[in-house]
Amino acid sequence: MRRYLSGWQAITARETKRDAEIAELRRQISVIENEAAAQIASLRADQASAAMTIRDQPGYTDDDVADLLEITPKQARQLITLARTHATAPPAPPEVTEQTDTTREQIQPTEEKHADTHGTQPPTATVLAERTEQSR
Repeated sequence: MRRYLSGWQAITARETKRDAEIAELRRQISVIENEAAAQIASLRADQASAAMTIRDQPGYTDDDVADLLEITPKQARQLITLARTHATAPPAPPEVTEQTDTTREQIQPTEEKHADTHGTQPPTATVLAERTEQSR
């Protein structure tokens, strides 16, 4: 009987520990998802701002922006709309998150790569400069 009860207590203790470990991992996953979502939103806002800057050049249309950035006209309009919305929205307060030095090092990009949702590379700055010169 004692052996049976001892086993039962051990099983209950192990299940409790397992559940606590799973809860902690889920919390960590949630933190990572939230941080990534905030960073992605910031990067999208930056892309939208760049598209809006191009669009604001005299003589440029949404279709010109789409051609230049090698995206669809719909994507160009969405970016420009996002930039307009972001420009009129009040700035969000910075989020305070606790990170270890290791986590910060892992988050810092070592090489900046840009690609649209289709995986194509955006045009180089020289193409943008040439296009701007042509519009003048």
